[in-house]
Amino acid sequence: MKKRLQTLCVPLVVAALVAGCGGDTMDPEPPPAAGPPDLSGTYSLVSLNQGGLTAGPPLATGTFTLSQTSSSGDSASGTMTYEVAVPSAGIMLQDQGTFTIRTDGTWQQSGTEVQALGTYTLAGNVLTVVVTEPLAAASTTVWQRQ
Repeated sequence: MKKRLQTLCVPLVVAALVAGCGGDTMDPEPPPAAGPPDLSGTYSLVSLNQGGLTAGPPLATGTFTLSQTSSSGDSASGTMTYEVAVPSAGIMLQDQGTFTIRTDGTWQQSGTEVQALGTYTLAGNVLTVVVTEPLAAASTTVWQRQ
């Protein structure tokens, strides 16, 4: 009888131990939050929309160079230079300064000519910058990384 009782109890004890261990698993650590993308590179103008008018090559040409110098948490910053020319309209825009981007898609630039706020998106090698402030500089530029 004692041997039969042991035979019945051992599987119950093992099952209880396995059930107890299975409920005490640790969840893996969540991955660290990713910062904004590194936009460093030289870009060519694809299109420029300002005041409802859109122009692109060959009517408008330009380059945009970004060099990310720091990244911390949800923001990154660096230096920028750009040049946009619309020869038929006699327009030549040039600026240099700094930029700051955030993971929420906000864009800030502080140049020698323009201080601006807006948004940015990066899809593959295509960077789109939408300037919303100041109103006089409101524009959308689309750039292709070279």
